Amino acid sequence: AGPGGVLGVIPAVHLKNPFLAALYLGTFCVTSTVVMGTFAALYGTYSKRLGAGAVQKEFYMEIFSSCLSILVGFTWIVLLSLGILDDVFP
Repeated sequence: AGPGGVLGVIPAVHLKNPFLAALYLGTFCVTSTVVMGTFAALYGTYSKRLGAGAVQKEFYMEIFSSCLSILVGFTWIVLLSLGILDDVFP
């Protein structure tokens, strides 16, 4: 999903050196994982702080997070089916 495959594979293929290609792919995978993990940790920390204190606030934060996930997925599917995903997210 997304440009990750292109950004990960095409530069590695053009390196023509197996060691450098493996190093690039390994670094790409590690940094992608670290960035996604950091984002998830920050989002979780801030949403927990915003929702702390009252059960109702926590419930609304969970609803907001769920709706945001559904919106992102729905948008991704619609843009992909219309063939304009790469135009919107170059």
